[in-house]
Amino acid sequence: MASNDDVYDLVVVGGGIVGLAILRAATLEGWRCALIERESDLLSWASGSNSGIICTGVDATPGTLERALIRDSISRIRLFCAEMNVPNRPCGSLVCHWPWDMEDRLQKVLLESHEAGDTHACYLSADQVKRMEPNLNPDCLGAIHIPGEIVVDPWLFSIAFASHARENGASIFTNFCFDAESSQYNDGVWTICRVRESIDATRNVPDKLKAKVLVNASGVWADLIDRDICNETKFTVRPRRGQYQIFSSNYQTTITHPIQPIPTQRTKGVFVFSSLYDQVIVGPTALDQDSRTDRSIDREVANELAKNGKRILRELDLSNDQIGEYAGIRPGTDRRDYQISFDYSRRWISAAGIRSTGLTASLGIGHHVARLLQSVLPEPTVLSESMETTPLPPVPLLVEEFHNRSDGSVHIGGHDYKVTHPITRFGWEARTGLAST
Repeated sequence: MASNDDVYDLVVVGGGIVGLAILRAATLEGWRCALIERESDLLSWASGSNSGIICTGVDATPGTLERALIRDSISRIRLFCAEMNVPNRPCGSLVCHWPWDMEDRLQKVLLESHEAGDTHACYLSADQVKRMEPNLNPDCLGAIHIPGEIVVDPWLFSIAFASHARENGASIFTNFCFDAESSQYNDGVWTICRVRESIDATRNVPDKLKAKVLVNASGVWADLIDRDICNETKFTVRPRRGQYQIFSSNYQTTITHPIQPIPTQRTKGVFVFSSLYDQVIVGPTALDQDSRTDRSIDREVANELAKNGKRILRELDLSNDQIGEYAGIRPGTDRRDYQISFDYSRRWISAAGIRSTGLTASLGIGHHVARLLQSVLPEPTVLSESMETTPLPPVPLLVEEFHNRSDGSVHIGGHDYKVTHPITRFGWEARTGLAST
């Protein structure tokens, strides 16, 4: 067995928001932790293409782990944003009833909101909606106001996990493509190997790491890795595409609250919302696909999204206001709940099936996995009370640095991070919204 100095308490596979949240939570408990990411940049897949809306979990099935972790996370988010200087807009959302809807299910939405814990959710008449959002299509027949929802900068919210973890001793290795077939668990220690083809192409990244516990937070590849490690998997990833259109906003199209349709069992539907950077965003769609990597733009879907935005905001200029578009792939599974499990015999944790609610639930997921680790890891050698917390730099300073550098990155806490999320990138490129304050 390797010496304790050579063995991490925990290694996380996957540099998305879930992996980074777990890394941070375990590091703040005092354990020695590392994370490996196959890409050259963190937040390159699902976490680099979400909406940046903290939801309240109304659409998560009651009694599920997902619902519980969302509620736990919500209790921590405002403090986290304040401590880490993450830009956010606590605004709530409006679930609207429109003339084109098949039926009025607002009372059902209100009841489900109250049952989920959003006891301040309330019904608004058409006149109340008009006063709250004067730029909205006046045909709105009424809405449910869910006050707990928050708009954040999706990239800074996620990168704050990486910065905070690194500040307190965690290691992050990018360009480390996990080789599940070669990695092994023997005598209480994992030997974690890189894919051989990637070793020669990348310097300053170790070929192997050792850890007492290994966490699979690899998103759309989670079931494949589980199968390679355990020779079986209890879930199957079903990639679901979410496509967005981004428009610049003005005094005629600015809205404060995310505008939602009445949700279904399958999806919360297409939102129309304002980011923190003077953008109006329409999306996401929810289209199942076989490919785990195809993020190309479907022009027919893009046109439908634009029409939907125009229907909600009549003054939206589809020809002149569009500034971008993007698509992401959510790592859903064939199950209705998160697939978080711990194989104690192998010291292997799967953190999979984290669908579109991953950003919202990330703090709760990290806390949950840290509790699982307490049963197998030794008492931490570093007291959590001694942990440091340095806030992120102010957005205007980051924007200036972003413009002064040619590689699309900024320097935070001693490390360079490429801005991988289109909402943040387009906003910083235009120097709008918070970037100009």
